[in-house]
Amino acid sequence: MKGFSLRAAACSAAIVIAVPACAQDASVSPPVEATESSSALAAVALQQPDAQTSQGCELHVWPTENYVGMNSGLLSGFGALGAIADIEAHKNRVQTVKDLMRDYLGPDVQMEELNKIGITQTLKLDGYRIVVESPTPFNEDVKKDPALKAKTKAMNARLKAGQRLSDSTAPCYAELVATVIFYQKAMLYGSNLFGGWVYREFPATGVAIKTKVGWVKNPLEDFPPKTAERVAAAKAELRDAYSKDFVEYTAKKVFSGAQ
Repeated sequence: MKGFSLRAAACSAAIVIAVPACAQDASVSPPVEATESSSALAAVALQQPDAQTSQGCELHVWPTENYVGMNSGLLSGFGALGAIADIEAHKNRVQTVKDLMRDYLGPDVQMEELNKIGITQTLKLDGYRIVVESPTPFNEDVKKDPALKAKTKAMNARLKAGQRLSDSTAPCYAELVATVIFYQKAMLYGSNLFGGWVYREFPATGVAIKTKVGWVKNPLEDFPPKTAERVAAAKAELRDAYSKDFVEYTAKKVFSGAQ
């Protein structure tokens, strides 16, 4: 696992978009189930509690559509050629783990789970009004779309410069940017769900005074589901792992002094 952790740390340096280039899709053949219609992300934003705000304080939240999967089997231990063989062995399945994560843990579901936890309470921002922004995009979509690529490049530039990502002029302002939802299955370490975020706090004017970048993981047993009977359990487990990832991220990264 140490090798993966070092690789993950290197990939996360680009903050928003570069992580997927460092991993391959993990593929499975999931059971067939009718797709349930999910609420629109805009509707989730409307469901935010009308808490009394302090001086117009705002927390802007970017969920993500950047889903990544990696399935490392026995051959991965045999160097580059072994890793390529592993990738080839998994690429032609019916549906990828990435597709399942998009279905089970879309941006609206991410916000539902964060709201259950209490985003502002967890981040110690009581009284802040929550503003939901457009999701950070999938890396492969960025590569194919020049306009999206330009927008993402501008976003990364603002992050690097410590500037606000939104046009808000709120006197007390914070940002939570989801960068990736990453599934990994390894022969020796089992399956895990990684969640990555960037959290920043700003004064009334000027650049960010606090920036915390990182990701954490929690184990999975039911996801991806192997039978139709396990679909509900897999969905619940994935949501729970995502929620636990966020709580651990705030505890270990935001408030531990780690950058």
